[in-house]
Amino acid sequence: MQLLSQSVFRKLGELEQPFSISTYLPTHMAGSEVQQDRIRLKNLLSEAENKLVQAGMSETEAESTLSTAALLIEDENFWRYQSHGLTLFITPEETRIYRLPLSFETLVTVSDRFHLKPLLPLFFDNRYFYILALSQNKVRFFQATRYQVSEVDIEGVPTSLDVALKYDDPEKQLQYHSSNSGGGQPVYHGQGAGTDDENSDIRRFLTQVNRELQSYLSAEEVPLVVASVESVHAIYKDVNTYAHLLDERIAGNPDVTKPEELRDAAWPKVAALIERSHQEALTNYKSLRDTEQASDEVSSVVLTAHRGQIDTLFVVANAHVWGQFDATSGKVEEGSSVQSADLLDLAAVQTFLQGGTVYTLPLDDMPSTAPVAAIYRYSVPAEANVPMEV
Repeated sequence: MQLLSQSVFRKLGELEQPFSISTYLPTHMAGSEVQQDRIRLKNLLSEAENKLVQAGMSETEAESTLSTAALLIEDENFWRYQSHGLTLFITPEETRIYRLPLSFETLVTVSDRFHLKPLLPLFFDNRYFYILALSQNKVRFFQATRYQVSEVDIEGVPTSLDVALKYDDPEKQLQYHSSNSGGGQPVYHGQGAGTDDENSDIRRFLTQVNRELQSYLSAEEVPLVVASVESVHAIYKDVNTYAHLLDERIAGNPDVTKPEELRDAAWPKVAALIERSHQEALTNYKSLRDTEQASDEVSSVVLTAHRGQIDTLFVVANAHVWGQFDATSGKVEEGSSVQSADLLDLAAVQTFLQGGTVYTLPLDDMPSTAPVAAIYRYSVPAEANVPMEV
């Protein structure tokens, strides 16, 4: 299972390929609803198959394209480990699966690009953040939003000091002692200052953790909050190379803290960053709405997003405006057909890919009654958004 980071989102957004399938469904982590989740996925894949055939693919090819996803329906182990939302991105060549701390509306699309707007809350208004629960005995890594949290397995990150140093310096293993005479899991102390050897071992361990995490986070600009005792946190801050590590930690022993408790403790530390930028953006739009530096017309917003002219975009979270966009002429046509794409999705993804900020909001929180509103990087006269004759 891959980690859905900003860099991965960017790659998904840049991919243009016929028969690109996007599926979204809310999922449950326990209870009878898990069985219903399987049925929902089965129904979505059936809908996707129909859409593929309508788009010109043969029934045999459509079945083959969806075969990997179809295997998930009866996979007991897969359904045992879910988050709040599940999304699959499928092409005839591959299937990408993401469990995410977001609840989605049930949706399936088939187009020449992936439908990605439902993921944007991870990066902006309901922005995700990372939690690193760190002790000498256990390492856990989480991706979280305000209301949800999911544990992420990062290949290569040592799960404890024992694992980190096991092959690094075999002689050190003789210095660790078990919790009972029969030989159980090693017990590590050093919650205070510790000896020079202990601190050296901890530093080597935490350096490995940082190095492996950095290989995944190097392209990220997402807050990272560490949950640990003070002594471990101090050393980790010293070896850390990730630019967006917050100074303030989650105090206490993270080994006995539930993921939801870690999320609740971390949220106040990142919430101020999110809320401040959100309110500033709304205020800015209101001051510019009657100028040539703002618009809430769908056709103008789609075209300026394609040109990279949007600084900030507001879009209704679960709204769709189906239509077609010709990038060569700049012509935008609304209307649903087999070849239709969500114009709001096109605007949102292009804004993100070209360095803009995107807020997905409930309709009542929008700065306009339209389903989309944009602040341009500079004034864009209305005549500049007239499609070219081709």
